[in-house]
Amino acid sequence: MSDSKDRSEDYSQPGRQPRKSDVIVGNSPWIKELFERIDMVAPTNIAVAISGESGTGKELVARTIHNLSKRRNAAFVVVNCAAITESLLEDELFGHVRGAFTDANRDRPGLFSEADGGTLFLDEIGEMSIGLQAKLLRVLQEQEFRRVGADKNTQVDIRLVTATNRNLHLDMTAGRFREDLFYRINVFPLPMMPLRERPEDIVLLAQHFLLKYRDRVGRRASGFTAEALDRLRTYEFPGNIRELENKVHQALVLVTDDFVGAQDLDLGDTWKQSSRRLDMDRPFRDLKREHIDSFEREYTLKLLRAHDGNVASAARQAGIDRKNLWAMAKRHNIALDKLREGKS
Repeated sequence: MSDSKDRSEDYSQPGRQPRKSDVIVGNSPWIKELFERIDMVAPTNIAVAISGESGTGKELVARTIHNLSKRRNAAFVVVNCAAITESLLEDELFGHVRGAFTDANRDRPGLFSEADGGTLFLDEIGEMSIGLQAKLLRVLQEQEFRRVGADKNTQVDIRLVTATNRNLHLDMTAGRFREDLFYRINVFPLPMMPLRERPEDIVLLAQHFLLKYRDRVGRRASGFTAEALDRLRTYEFPGNIRELENKVHQALVLVTDDFVGAQDLDLGDTWKQSSRRLDMDRPFRDLKREHIDSFEREYTLKLLRAHDGNVASAARQAGIDRKNLWAMAKRHNIALDKLREGKS
């Protein structure tokens, strides 16, 4: 679950069944529960409604559901309902036939047709107009739709996944969202937890983004200092995972050392350097292990780099057994061959 491999590949290609860890990074109790719920719903065809703040990874979860379903070899079609005007969105979804209106000089199948046999992901569905909501409801009920200007319906087989950062219950009360559509799309609700409520995932995510971007930026940084990790853990991240990714990418542009330091992180004045804030709700043993692991990795890498990957020489300087130092390097995924070649 915490694999930090670069997830930039296109996992929707036919014949490629991805692992859950290709998309979602984390090992918090909530992440484990999320995986369990995805495992339950992915093999089915029922509608999934993902809700949560911006930047929490709603599209990644939707794509994971598709990739783990029987529809994975068909299309995964994404529609951002907030980014398209009502008139254009209708044409995007349903398509049109030639001559349906001015400038309609060719047939356009529409995204429902494109998603036939696969998954249609309607992002920010709460922004959809009442008129379009009614048409969407009919498609979901009848599994058919009519293109603009057509004289017959088109059958379609789609799996619908929706996402929103709005409170649709309040929108229903205010008359902005159809109650019948809500119950049609909300068969399997999947709420996303904001990053600030699962700080134990921050370190894994930060390391994942560091490994993802460091080669693109041309840096050799292999981790974060203990002080930098403290800053990351105690920052609120109002932009959630998307903001964390941005901050790590930015820090890699600024870093000049082997580790990203607190001075490389642009987190404003939300953290006081004079005192480290600890999450007192977490067990002492977990906090102690995190700090020890961070120190041990930073120390081991700097020590071995100073000796060009020579374990025996580094162990003599540190006053520890060579086998123990080798085991520490292995535990922290320190590539000794690259150190000897001067590449890390």
